[in-house]
Amino acid sequence: MKVLRPEQCIALDGHPCAACTEDIELEKEMNELEIRIKEIHLRRRALRTVMNENHDRLIHKFPPEIASHIFIQYAPPSALLDKDDRSTPLYLGAVCQKWRQLAWTTPQLWSSLLVGFCGRGRYNCSNELDLPQLIGGWLERSASLPLTIRFDESERVYTDGVVYHEVIDILNKQSARWYDMHFDLPPCHLCYLHGSDSQGSILRRLVLCNRRPSIRDSNFSTFSLNSKPSPTDLTLLMVGLRHVDIIWNNLTVASVDYIGVDECFELIRRAPLLENLSLSRIYASSLFSPIPDTRIVLPYLHSLELSRIAEENVVAKILDSVCLPSLKQWIHNQPSFPLDNMISFTGCLSSHLKIFKIIVDESDYHRVTELLCLLSSLEFLELRSPTSLQGDELLHILCASAQSPLFLPQLQSLEFVCEFRSPWKYLHHIFTLSHWQTLRMKIDSRFNFLLRKMTDESMTILLELVEKGFDLTIVKSHGQIDLLQKYKEAQVF
Repeated sequence: MKVLRPEQCIALDGHPCAACTEDIELEKEMNELEIRIKEIHLRRRALRTVMNENHDRLIHKFPPEIASHIFIQYAPPSALLDKDDRSTPLYLGAVCQKWRQLAWTTPQLWSSLLVGFCGRGRYNCSNELDLPQLIGGWLERSASLPLTIRFDESERVYTDGVVYHEVIDILNKQSARWYDMHFDLPPCHLCYLHGSDSQGSILRRLVLCNRRPSIRDSNFSTFSLNSKPSPTDLTLLMVGLRHVDIIWNNLTVASVDYIGVDECFELIRRAPLLENLSLSRIYASSLFSPIPDTRIVLPYLHSLELSRIAEENVVAKILDSVCLPSLKQWIHNQPSFPLDNMISFTGCLSSHLKIFKIIVDESDYHRVTELLCLLSSLEFLELRSPTSLQGDELLHILCASAQSPLFLPQLQSLEFVCEFRSPWKYLHHIFTLSHWQTLRMKIDSRFNFLLRKMTDESMTILLELVEKGFDLTIVKSHGQIDLLQKYKEAQVF
């Protein structure tokens, strides 16, 4: 209610009325109480500091170097990119003044940051305009350490250009310290990440993501820093090579998703030192660069993964266009099975290939041993099949081929991720082979059919193999439950 008392009441012959007089006295008392409350708050804050010193075993007991190390263990740099807000050092600074002082002067706590907007696991200020200030203070406390930053842009910040560009400007000022950077933002804004004018680059890992498949190349800008970076690890998701301006010849790890097969070959040409290459959802040529007529040699590549490539002719073209003499791991994580091209590809491999993981479709499982016969150096083999394939057939064919001592003679570990009806019929034959008696074998049955068929008799047969010293494991639920061990424990009771 609005106060009607005038500044100077003269209602009673030049003197204030009784109500005004009493109100004036009450206002004086309130002001005195407010001053008193502030004094109490100050005294209580000082007392709490003393209380924390008396009862805080961490700061009181350990020297600052040890206490800082404990803080780092609580909130390690990698955890700051996870979705658990409790791991942020801001929580440490909220405990007390001394914890805050210690946390604020421990740069390792602030060298990693998830720049996100809204949602669980992201730093969500009550007022988004506070976010640039929060990020600026965070990076300032990281001193001169290399930075690991994940920038996750959302629609809300995309519409708020002021906050969006303020945050990018802050990051650009620290570009000399960019070490491991993950940018997930609209591709038309790649050009805003230009870095500083006169600073060098220590960038080693770069991730560029475009999760908006509707955005076409015409709306892309180019990621190009003023000091051109030379990363060793690169990931591109729906971002083509034409939109990335970096020094390519130092790359040792590359992962690309949803780009043209011709751009894959261009990447291989530009990065002769590649050691790990992952190609996912590669589609037909984007007309960016020519398709090679001869094989491109990658002398240092030891790991190749192909996954989710829909067109078999694209897979075939990749296998026909590379020569990998040092390959140690080959992951064929897709149902496309161009056997002739795969066999030709193995001719370019040496005896270094040790690990092979493959998805075998129902129409191709009977042909897989033709390929395996050429991979005599394998030590680890994983065969993965969709639910429609009866794994028993695959296991039966493998047993038949393994009768020859020349079939996978160096194999040490065999893993199936299949649906089986009664695999125990063939397991005994596998372990009786002289060159596979020390084989580690694992069956990962993620489907219920095998579980319904596992009778006491079949379990007894399998346990007998284990008791004889054979290394056999049968699991379900993504490897979390060991069925044999669970059954054995149940029999004890």
